[in-house]
Amino acid sequence: MKSGCSIAKTTAVITLILGCSCRVSNGLLAGPNTRTRSLTHGIASSSAFDASPKTTTALAASSREKGDDNLYSFGAEVVPEGQRPVNEYLDMKQAPLFGWGSNEVGLQGLLIRLGIVYAVCFAAVGFPIAGATYVQDGYFLQKCAAANVGTLGFEILLLVRIYSGWGYVATRLQSKIIEYEETGWYDGSFEPKTEAELKRDKFLYQSDVQPAVDRLKILTLGTAGLFVASCVGLNVANQIKPTFQSYDPRVLNRVIQDEDFANAAAKAANGRPTYCESRYYSAIANGGQGC
Repeated sequence: MKSGCSIAKTTAVITLILGCSCRVSNGLLAGPNTRTRSLTHGIASSSAFDASPKTTTALAASSREKGDDNLYSFGAEVVPEGQRPVNEYLDMKQAPLFGWGSNEVGLQGLLIRLGIVYAVCFAAVGFPIAGATYVQDGYFLQKCAAANVGTLGFEILLLVRIYSGWGYVATRLQSKIIEYEETGWYDGSFEPKTEAELKRDKFLYQSDVQPAVDRLKILTLGTAGLFVASCVGLNVANQIKPTFQSYDPRVLNRVIQDEDFANAAAKAANGRPTYCESRYYSAIANGGQGC
């Protein structure tokens, strides 16, 4: 009996020692592996988190390189890309001249550009042409008025051209169908817009195109009003008789050499001798006879 009990105790002790050793070994082997996997997972998660901004940045850079086409060009797959209304709008915004009407440029930017065009055209084209028309001395006011009329006329043509482009795109965006040509003018076709395309085009028209159209319309009408006022001013300026410095040696030489200039000087004097305006020369002319 004693030997059986000792054997049972010995077996129980051995079983307990084996159990503890197994648990310790599992802790030593499985624990580090588990921690390693956890750390690896944490590093992977951190890498993924760090990589997402890079991906977003790459996509943003790609979008900036390609322009706004990725944002608006969905739908109308059967229509050539260049004839889709949204792509037409995006192309027009990038055009050197039509881009002046965009919201990015704004009213102030458009006025600055028009002012630069006015100054260049006035100085380089308008005033030289007016100078070739009014070749006589004393017609500086008339030259400026004529140059102003011609320059404003060019500005109106420029604004009408820009307005026509934006008006065309506005009509295309508001239309429920897309008119396009597959290869030429003779094989035109129609493609109805889907509900999503209609909503997108309507939003784009109201947010970007309509303000530009209204802005260009107001500027065109305002410039046309200035053009009419300038025409009236030129007519008034032409009625003003130029002032001649009658005793300036250059004027005297010009009177001798240029018959038209002499007639203009005589007309400006209202038929009175020019010495009537000078007491000195009136006295030399026998007391100002005919004055």
